[in-house]
Amino acid sequence: PSVRPEIGNPLLDARRLIIEKNNGQAAAKVQAAEAVADKTPYELHILARVKGALASAMGDADLAVQQYELASQGPWLKQTDKVASLQALGALYYNAKNYAKAIDWIEKYQQAGGDDPSMKMALTRSYYLKADYANAAKAIDIEVGKTLSAGKVPDETQLKLLIDSRMRLKDEAGSTKALETMVQYYPSQANWRSLIARLWAKPQLAPRLQMDVFRLQMATAGLADEADYTDMAAWALQEGSSIEASKVLEQGYASGVLVAGDKARELKLLTDKAGKAAAEDQNTLEKDIARASTLPDGFALFNYGFNLFQLGQSERAVAQMEQALAKGIARNGDLARLRLASVYAKLNQPEKALELLAALAGKVEPIGLDDCVTYWKLFLRRS
Repeated sequence: PSVRPEIGNPLLDARRLIIEKNNGQAAAKVQAAEAVADKTPYELHILARVKGALASAMGDADLAVQQYELASQGPWLKQTDKVASLQALGALYYNAKNYAKAIDWIEKYQQAGGDDPSMKMALTRSYYLKADYANAAKAIDIEVGKTLSAGKVPDETQLKLLIDSRMRLKDEAGSTKALETMVQYYPSQANWRSLIARLWAKPQLAPRLQMDVFRLQMATAGLADEADYTDMAAWALQEGSSIEASKVLEQGYASGVLVAGDKARELKLLTDKAGKAAAEDQNTLEKDIARASTLPDGFALFNYGFNLFQLGQSERAVAQMEQALAKGIARNGDLARLRLASVYAKLNQPEKALELLAALAGKVEPIGLDDCVTYWKLFLRRS
């Protein structure tokens, strides 16, 4: 089919003017073409396509849709042009913040074969901004799954939307899983802090795991405020790890987080208590090690080995802790393995740490152990 010059020429000019962003003159050319009488169906098709392009350029999504529907009548709209038009309409409604219509047209675009990643992002954001969190999470899960299956890194923004969507749906397990994926590929301190906070908030987190969570936090997210340092030191003292408690407080003072303030008296009491207990334990350490070496259970020997590590005697400490595990620890043996894994991590020996953690895989008691194991693995594999 052909188009008469009195229609075709002004429409060609209009296309050029749209590209040049001269929409006012383009509109005049379109009006000139519209004024020609007795247009054929094909001429109406071409006119609708140019009017639709002009409407898109001017951000008038409703008019663009109207013209697209007119242009779709008849056999002349090629599939590639149809897909491009649907994409433009979806983008128009998205930019106009009409998310319901954006979803409608982007889905039509995808059904027609469109596969632009930016439109997938626009679709998930449209669901999210429309507060349809269930569909947002579902769509993102599909895209993240495809990305991971292809061995690629998922988009950070998509993961953020997935975490928040799951949280708004009160899907604690789903949002935590998404946060674990976030930490795996984007291991910032802030992301780690969010994940460790989930572990602290875990219902019935075993008290005997408290120090292990603190050690994990120190390695991944760091200790952020005065309460982190003082709570960790207090727990260490309670568990009889006074040298560790004293070292934690020393780090807090060195970092500038622990300063004399409203709780200066309490802080001094804690510092003095930790310092005194650490000095006493250090003075008797060699005698304690000799006595522990004669015992059939390796529990005491392991703890004294950990004290050696806190004092900087890493090689001797590790050998003694490994000896204690080989001897056998009847009470809290799994927690001893977890603690030795944290020592290996500090010594930059991830292979040894991962080997120990592999022996703890699948163990769910005490509550929180499986999370600690999973998060150490995430941290070590990224390191």
